[in-house]
Amino acid sequence: MDSTDLELLRQVTRGDEHAFEQLYARHARALLAYAEGLLGERGPAEEALQETFIAVWRGAGAFEGRSQVRTWLFGICRRQALKRMRGHLPASRPLDDALDVPSPEPGPQAVALARADTAAVAAALRTLAPLHREVLDLAFAAEMSHAEIAEVLGVPPGTVKSRLFNARAALARALPVEVEEAGR
Repeated sequence: MDSTDLELLRQVTRGDEHAFEQLYARHARALLAYAEGLLGERGPAEEALQETFIAVWRGAGAFEGRSQVRTWLFGICRRQALKRMRGHLPASRPLDDALDVPSPEPGPQAVALARADTAAVAAALRTLAPLHREVLDLAFAAEMSHAEIAEVLGVPPGTVKSRLFNARAALARALPVEVEEAGR
């Protein structure tokens, strides 16, 4: 377990705004990328991120330590994103004194397939089932282990392995085939 995150969360429980800002700075970028992968749009992803950190501020004391703080944060973010997907949108509220929303970074396709054409990868990712996109986001963008992904998704690690295998296969099938000649 990351002791820095755990200590920051303990401080947040005591109302320490600086610790809250540090926790945000450490995890907001990855959480935003994950939410954007789930929701497909930047605006709703930013709202999910905001609601995630509101929930963290209010519920830091509920953390039981059965997982890493990072995994717990991704679980909260997932629930916030799923609320938006189902149309249960809570009213947006400003998050005072939060750091600026991080600038966009390349998504998991850039990490997983750095040599592939970005447009082709983006098009291929859009054809994948949300279940496959989500597991790829967690594995590659968030760099989570199979056990961490299993915890966030609430499924056994074997299911995560199967979903990753199927997601990679579906992505490979969706990408255009380019043949390179050997020896050139």
